[in-house]
Amino acid sequence: MTTTHTTISSRSWAMIRSLLAFFVAVALLTMNLNSGKVAARSSAQQSTIVLQTAGAPFLDGTTQIVGNNPANETNPHVSCNLVSYTYDDFQGLSTIRYHDLETGSDNLVPGNTVDLFSDISGSRVAWTEVTFPGDTVRIFDTSSQVTTVVPGLGRSNPSIGGNLVAYEARPDPHAGTPPVEITAYDLSTGTVTPLTNNSLSNMHPNVSPNGNAVVWDQCQTFNVDCAVYAALQTAPGVFTTRALTEPAGNFHLPSTNGETAVYVSGRSGENDVYYQALAGGTEVHLAIPGDQRDATISGDLISFESQDQNGYDTFVYDIRSGKLFQVTKTPGDEFLSEISVCNGVGRIVYSIVGDGAYDVYAVSFQVPSVTEDQIDDLITLIRSFNLPPGTANSLITKLEHALSARDSGDMATACSLLTDFTNECAAQSGKKVTTDQAAQLINSANQIKSDLGCQ
Repeated sequence: MTTTHTTISSRSWAMIRSLLAFFVAVALLTMNLNSGKVAARSSAQQSTIVLQTAGAPFLDGTTQIVGNNPANETNPHVSCNLVSYTYDDFQGLSTIRYHDLETGSDNLVPGNTVDLFSDISGSRVAWTEVTFPGDTVRIFDTSSQVTTVVPGLGRSNPSIGGNLVAYEARPDPHAGTPPVEITAYDLSTGTVTPLTNNSLSNMHPNVSPNGNAVVWDQCQTFNVDCAVYAALQTAPGVFTTRALTEPAGNFHLPSTNGETAVYVSGRSGENDVYYQALAGGTEVHLAIPGDQRDATISGDLISFESQDQNGYDTFVYDIRSGKLFQVTKTPGDEFLSEISVCNGVGRIVYSIVGDGAYDVYAVSFQVPSVTEDQIDDLITLIRSFNLPPGTANSLITKLEHALSARDSGDMATACSLLTDFTNECAAQSGKKVTTDQAAQLINSANQIKSDLGCQ
């Protein structure tokens, strides 16, 4: 239970500070990031994928209202079917709410009514509670209805994934300027682990869904000349940290799924989406006309907003297939969007200006299947081997029938046919199919089975 000890005057001061922080954050997150850009090279190798939003196919989805009351409802975050967001009632109260997309229920997170900057993972909601001694980070479990307070003052802007919470920590609880450090807190052990220790501005942490990785911006000054950093947890409370980019421009607002980091940079002359593996490797640049912002990742899908002459709409890029999809086409500008992929369903939440205030919406869709392209590629590979006609026809027929079964929703038959395919490849290995060819075909088919969820 939360107990408030502030006086009316200190409460008013805290409310003013929280609202100022809120509007500054919204302005920072929605502004054009082109100002102050500095050319930079990433330490990683780079590749560029050129994409066009014009003509991108639409993902069929269902749009739901999360909050469109006569209040400011913004800063939404999503984890499977649960959404958290900030609710400002225009009467001096700011609260955190959580919304179930499956049942439509909407509930209050117990706080001191000066609450903001939430995040959600599973059944847990983390948020900043503004208090006169110094802000605190709190975690509310929507299942047990228990609140946990992270130790210390001057803590804010938390991100949660699994049992790990990462947040901004200020040595001076009342200071809003650098230094700002990133600190991790393990809910299962109560262990506090500083991830940074410098005089810079370390901001905007994002924790992977399973809690094994944290990414953030490290800026030379407040939100200027920023680099993306990542920390991988190698043992309980032990992290390995590395820079993913060099300092350049303004903040990048990175996001991670635990294996890949995605962020926005203006180094190409406009704001584009970039992604790379946390462990190192090639940095991929998605070269898309116009400005992009608010890039987040879940599973193999990257969501972001892209600007054209009509404003910002939300798009999804599928890393597996390299395809770009349009998700929304609204008359207003969407911002602060976030994606969650769970059990084959993708959900994106976003804020949009409603009738004189900010509203929160969600769109749900089936994750695009890559099976058809994968099977087509596998059939092409078989034909390139110039196998005996009977062997090639037998293998191709099994794949075509597997695809038909998948399209009709008969996953058991699709999986069985793919198993028959791999068995035939193994039986013909070293005979009508070389051992190398058989290994290629079996590996490709097993990947398709894995993507389909075959047992």
